[in-house]
Amino acid sequence: MMNALQFLCTIALLIPGAAYTQTLVSTDPQQRSALLEVFTAINCGNCPAAHTVANGLAADHPDDLVLVEVHGGSLSVPQGAQPDFRTDDGAALWSSWGVTFQPQGLVNRSQLSSANSWPSSVPVVLSTSSPVNVGLASTYDAGSQQLSIMVEAYYTGTSLTSTDQLYVLLTEDHVIGYQQDYVNGAHAAYDHRHALRGYVTSVEGEDITMPTAGEFVQRSYTYTVPSTWNVEELHVVAFVQADQGPVYQVKRVAALDGSTAINESSAGGILGNAYPVPAAEQVFIPMAAGHNGGMLTVTDVQGRTVRSFSVPAGSTLLTIPVAGLAEGVYAYGLAGADRRLMVVRH
Repeated sequence: MMNALQFLCTIALLIPGAAYTQTLVSTDPQQRSALLEVFTAINCGNCPAAHTVANGLAADHPDDLVLVEVHGGSLSVPQGAQPDFRTDDGAALWSSWGVTFQPQGLVNRSQLSSANSWPSSVPVVLSTSSPVNVGLASTYDAGSQQLSIMVEAYYTGTSLTSTDQLYVLLTEDHVIGYQQDYVNGAHAAYDHRHALRGYVTSVEGEDITMPTAGEFVQRSYTYTVPSTWNVEELHVVAFVQADQGPVYQVKRVAALDGSTAINESSAGGILGNAYPVPAAEQVFIPMAAGHNGGMLTVTDVQGRTVRSFSVPAGSTLLTIPVAGLAEGVYAYGLAGADRRLMVVRH
């Protein structure tokens, strides 16, 4: 006779996709969020005023607006000890959008505009529904200096175009360095915010073909972080854009164990679904905030414990190594939490 755990695992094997559910993104329709890309430069004396507008909007919409400052043009060329924020990806963006002066910005990639129009453009975007929800998680291995990034997209409606693009990029916050300022005088130690460091995907993005209601997209990436960057201030940004059209939804998480994991605490749950599915080397397990921690156990289909890990209280994303485990379905659980399933396949 099968015990309850064996029965649960058997059901997962019989039902296609039973363990392939989304963990980072909701299936309920959501509003659009806003992406504001600011084209700027360290020797641009008019740029700090635009930064003030952008940062004020981010403070007003902390969960719905993501900023990316793209340094470029001749005024971004550093002199002496000035910081160098130039990137090949940033130069490509300047070129593709025909940016010839700064400051200018793009709100959800509609058209180039000046800072005085951003406060009216952002609320219009946020009042519009999105056909796709975006979820994002990131974890960092200090030994290898590698980010492991997972992006999920779930379509609650049909896109305006037959192909959308998914973009993933990195920004660094609070980089202190020189900035020209025609109003307040040049700053030797200016707080540079949300500086583009580079794209994880290509700057042209990755295609999502035939996006229609009910489609679920899951993609993973790795990225080696240069030692000159401060990983504690590094963020991962992901967004989906209609082909040559508007940005639908954008998300931003901390590179160090950041996640948009669905909070299941309202249903009494603590543990989210492990991803990627299937896994070969490691899995990531989102957790609802505010839990008390404890011992997480991984069991095989006979109910035998094959892994156990101490979980710190309040942690929101766990990294569990699964290399060496036989292929198959495993359950994981924490005292006081529902058990969930993961799949290991080499």
